[in-house]
Amino acid sequence: MTIIQTLKYTLRTFLVLKKERVDPWWARLLVGSVLGLSVAMALMGLSVFLMGSDAQGWMASSLRTNLLLGLCAACTMMFMLRGFELLLPGAKLDALSARPDWRAAAVVSVLLIAGMAVGVRLGYVLLGYPYSLNLWNKLSGVPLVQLKFLIFALFIVAANWIWWLLRAKENALAQQAAESQLRMLQAQIEPHFLFNTLANVQSLIAIDAPRAQLMLESFTDYLRASLGQMRASDSTLDVELETAHNYLQLMQIRMGDRLRFSIDVSEQARKAVLPPLLLQPLVENAVHHGLEPKLEGGTVRLFADVKDGQLNIRIDDDGLGLHHSRRPARLGSGVALANIRARLHTRYGAQASLELAALEEGTRSSLTLPYSGSQAFKQDSAETAVKAGYGQALIGKSR
Repeated sequence: MTIIQTLKYTLRTFLVLKKERVDPWWARLLVGSVLGLSVAMALMGLSVFLMGSDAQGWMASSLRTNLLLGLCAACTMMFMLRGFELLLPGAKLDALSARPDWRAAAVVSVLLIAGMAVGVRLGYVLLGYPYSLNLWNKLSGVPLVQLKFLIFALFIVAANWIWWLLRAKENALAQQAAESQLRMLQAQIEPHFLFNTLANVQSLIAIDAPRAQLMLESFTDYLRASLGQMRASDSTLDVELETAHNYLQLMQIRMGDRLRFSIDVSEQARKAVLPPLLLQPLVENAVHHGLEPKLEGGTVRLFADVKDGQLNIRIDDDGLGLHHSRRPARLGSGVALANIRARLHTRYGAQASLELAALEEGTRSSLTLPYSGSQAFKQDSAETAVKAGYGQALIGKSR
């Protein structure tokens, strides 16, 4: 990055709590110093307004004093923030920074006010040291000094709060863009899946009417669940699993004995609230890229549990594997995975991840994100459908 880009990035992330920082120390020092001096000059202007006709002489005599106090306050505030970042464990720091509520802003405000108080006192010590004077004791009780300190503190809180609101709005817009991209991707994929399924139903009507009826019922359940998720801003793992179950049952009718699946998910994990349509693309990848091109087919296994406040989801298949020569490289392959990663980063930051790993036979997709349960989340009318069938291969029912 150029110097200008570096300074812009530092200014944009100045109040974001991070364990590892990519911006250099000199950029943070420069940005912090400019902000501190700007506040000091603003407070001097306020003092001029309050003092009236006596302000001109005071302005000239106290300029260096106020600039020194501003620099000291800026430096100690930066040290306070960085010390907090280094002392707090990385996982807790990331969790605090990623919270969508006011808590991160409140913590930063407290740190900034504490740093300002230490910095102003340090500035008075430095000013009085050459003259062996304790300026803090002499001036801290002056009403004008107290007023300036209070205004400085209120300014910090207001500026930090406004900055946090702008950042929250920016994150919300980024999340909406990622959601829109996913919906557009889903809209491009759905017609192909729709036409292929209807063609299968049509071909089965003449030779196996009961199986065609089961396939059409499964397809209806799948569409009802997936279309509802496309319109929602949040979902639960239980709803995501139902969509995956309907899809796998539908594909099982098409592939017959070549596809088997199981779902093993704890009750606590089922209540997890998460963005919609995170699970479905991974299940589709397991079937289309791993099992469908494999002559003998295979098994998809879904696992999910909650551990140490994290929701862990794993999708295993014993298909062709990540780098098999017969694995299809369809146009647009990988877009869904990149989209999921972008949505996770926008919503959870470094707390969430999506990893793909090669197994001895097949592929593993692992999703990790912060657990947030909701007893009050309302599911659609498909809530109770086929829960008893979770974890069972439905080959017998598909015929």
